Amino acid sequence: MKSAGAGLTGISLWMTWGVASVAVAFAGPFGTFSAESFLWRLGYWGSAIACAIIFGLVFGAFWRDVLRERADWKQDVATALSMALTFGALVVWTNRRLSGLAPAETMATGVTLGAVFVISYGVIAALRVVETFEQDSAGCARDRLLARIDAPKSARLARISSDNHHIRIMTLDGAEHRILMRMRDAVQEVDVEPGLWVHRSHWVANAAIVEVSRDGTREILTLTCGSEIPVGPKYRDNLIHAGVINP
Repeated sequence: MKSAGAGLTGISLWMTWGVASVAVAFAGPFGTFSAESFLWRLGYWGSAIACAIIFGLVFGAFWRDVLRERADWKQDVATALSMALTFGALVVWTNRRLSGLAPAETMATGVTLGAVFVISYGVIAALRVVETFEQDSAGCARDRLLARIDAPKSARLARISSDNHHIRIMTLDGAEHRILMRMRDAVQEVDVEPGLWVHRSHWVANAAIVEVSRDGTREILTLTCGSEIPVGPKYRDNLIHAGVINP
């Protein structure tokens, strides 16, 4: 998962901020075009958009961490709601302070919060689409699960193992990571690396299997890292269909 601090250093992010600030300053929405000068509008909307970006990065990182076991859309809704209740409220307060108008004469609080929620969720959804498109265009597809750990772009999954309410993620370069997540959900986020369930607590990449041996009535997989994984009886057919062991 990317940190909020990492997101703040992106050049393309702040280029977008600059373009958006100028565009909105020219447009002058919510009555600011006729009431204020272009430089005032540029400063006001530039500051507002910068605050929105910072709020969004912080809330996005927070909810991805807290709701890591939930679907992406639930994380996005939580982020948008947080934006509406904090940044939206800040916008209402700022507009009333700057305009000097009574609350009844300014944009309604509910309308402002609703607008911030809709815009925030729309931007988040658009960014997810762009990210997916960029990954597909680059031809370097990557397992979604790897986005949850601090792994280099070249990293490949080797093994996933359950550890109480956590899982352990091992990559082919020997690195190991432990995160709070259900085993079933973790395996569902393996989109690229070929592999298979070998035990109710273990998923193994094909590239990580060195050899198969037998210990009594059960097969044992030896992995590139030297670990030995028992093959569960109900998962034996997976290895047969993959050609790893004989019937």
